[in-house]
Amino acid sequence: MKKLITALTAFILSITIGLSASAQATTYKVVRGDSLWKIAVKYEVGLSELIKANPSIKNPNLIYPGQVINIPEAAPLKTFESEVIRLINQERTSRGLPALTTDWQLSRVARYKSQDMVDRGY
Repeated sequence: MKKLITALTAFILSITIGLSASAQATTYKVVRGDSLWKIAVKYEVGLSELIKANPSIKNPNLIYPGQVINIPEAAPLKTFESEVIRLINQERTSRGLPALTTDWQLSRVARYKSQDMVDRGY
C-alpha cells in the first residue's frame, strides 16, 4: 500500500508540474449578504486566489451588490485530481479499505506544497 501511495504521489507531482495554473475564469454578480469568503467557499477557490483575480477591488472587505467578481477556475487540475482519487479509491476498495472523500481545501494546500517542492528543487 505504501508503494502505491508513493507512486501515486510522485505521479501527481509530476503531472501537477506540467499543468498550467492559469485556467478559465467565471464571473459572479454579488448579492446582498455576500462576502469574498462566502463566494470563495461557494466556488471552492482560495480567498487569496479570488482577491488576486480581482485587482480592481481595493478593499477585499468591501464588496457591493451588483458588483461583478471574477472567479478563477482550475478545471483541468480538478479533473485530474478527481481521477487520481477515483483510482486510489478503486485500489482501496479492492483491499477492503473505506473510500477517500474529496476535500477541496486539502487539495488546495497540497497543490501549494507540491509547487513549493518544485520551486525548492526537491
